[in-house]
Amino acid sequence: MEKTWNVSDEELNLFMEAAVILVKEAGEIISTAMDKQLNKEIHVKDANLGEGHGSSVLTETDMKVEQHLIKGLKSQFSDHEFIGEENFDESTGVVNFTNAPTWIIDPIDGTMNFIHNNPLVCTSIGLAVNKRLVLGIINCPIISFLYTAIKGQGAFLNGKKINVSGTKDLAKAMVIMEMPTGAKEEKRKIGLKNLSELLTKAHAVRAPGPAAMDMAFVGAGSADAYFHCGIHCWDMAAGAVIITEAGGVVLDPSGGEFDYMSRDVLVASSPELAKTMVELVTPYKTTRDYPHSCPM
Repeated sequence: MEKTWNVSDEELNLFMEAAVILVKEAGEIISTAMDKQLNKEIHVKDANLGEGHGSSVLTETDMKVEQHLIKGLKSQFSDHEFIGEENFDESTGVVNFTNAPTWIIDPIDGTMNFIHNNPLVCTSIGLAVNKRLVLGIINCPIISFLYTAIKGQGAFLNGKKINVSGTKDLAKAMVIMEMPTGAKEEKRKIGLKNLSELLTKAHAVRAPGPAAMDMAFVGAGSADAYFHCGIHCWDMAAGAVIITEAGGVVLDPSGGEFDYMSRDVLVASSPELAKTMVELVTPYKTTRDYPHSCPM
């Protein structure tokens, strides 16, 4: 039987402190790259082409940031493991995932924004222990928004406690969704269907771009609901902890239990709004990141 890890609140706080320092340093790398116009696309991830343009772009800074974070964390916590976007093999998915503390890293969420010099970019780091999410950090360096949460300790924006809006009525809700530009026809059709439904029922619909930041917005009450099908564990892990600790709801778009390896998520500011969104949204199913169930 695989070892079960016991991690104390004091250790989680130590992990958070170390990771925040590294994430802020990563933010400087991102900011410098944008200032110097080094945010250019260098590679297309062929395996992701059907998911849309935003899922397939890669820059040198993506790789540089991921390496900085993994190297820094590994030097302090040698027994920890890592799942990183730029070290992920689309053909095999996540192969080795143990109960050990595992950092789930998206070095630049919003790479499409990044290459267009749009300031809405972020770094997202979640931590799983015994395959359960316990910590989340989402840093938006250009706009200076740092979201943090540890399970059982609340969620924070720049050190100030945050809560979801509590909005229950879709007619009063700002909903965030992704526009599947460049995706395969089936995904585009489902995206247009969902948008059409929301345009007649929601108070507002927005598409800022980075999935992790979109989730953090809901956690902070800056939006009321968000859904996306076809993203990855590194897009969702940190945001799921932040929203839960901020009092929000995190589900599978079908209405079932959220599974951060399923590549699908729906979040809302209240159970009532979540129920409405589940009834409205048509999910788009994709292959999993990891074959076994991974609830929060």
